[in-house]
Amino acid sequence: MYCMKQNTESVIQEILNYMNDEIFRKAIGPRNRREYMKLVGAHGRDWHFGLSAKQIIKDKIPANVIGCTGRAKLFYELAQHNGIKAFVVCTAKYDDWQDVRDGNDKTINGHQINAVKINGKWCVFDAGRKKLQYIDTDLTPGSLIDAMSSGNKDYMVTAILPGAEFKKVNTYGKLRNLYTSGNMNDPNFTIVPITEKTTPASFFRNAANKLRNKIIQRIKLLSNTGAKKA
Repeated sequence: MYCMKQNTESVIQEILNYMNDEIFRKAIGPRNRREYMKLVGAHGRDWHFGLSAKQIIKDKIPANVIGCTGRAKLFYELAQHNGIKAFVVCTAKYDDWQDVRDGNDKTINGHQINAVKINGKWCVFDAGRKKLQYIDTDLTPGSLIDAMSSGNKDYMVTAILPGAEFKKVNTYGKLRNLYTSGNMNDPNFTIVPITEKTTPASFFRNAANKLRNKIIQRIKLLSNTGAKKA
């Protein structure tokens, strides 16, 4: 059981390394979203929410431009193609969520992170960080969480979605519904059941194969090092 956890964590870390070293470090264009949008002629509040993982890789879009929503989508796709079933966890700034619940019309600040199950236990982390670092949470919708790793549990878990469902979130309006209701199409506070069946898209196979080879090489290296020490 321990080896299974160790191997899964190694794959997750390699995916994070790949995102940072092979995608974001080699990104093209301004790191500021407003400047990037001006450069490419993009307009509107919803533009970056509508970016797919495929677009992010193809256009080499910087991490700060795609934001946490884009990074969560990207990790999900790469994880799927490396045999890891990943989910996206939507969290909302609690004070903003409470204001809206009280009837105030305002923007809800949120933060999207990822979760995988290892040996039946939820492991939650921010794919925007290069080093795998778990966030302490029982992942119960409605519970408070330190989503930004600031030392304060000032965000609230509002929805846990299969990545295939989260890919449909392409506007702020849909994301706001997830913050306020747990369902992008439901105005009431209900949580969507966690179910998923997906078929990997062919676009990611080359990237996934490249990453998988790196992981295999790393595991072999670790195994050889351990054998020599023994």
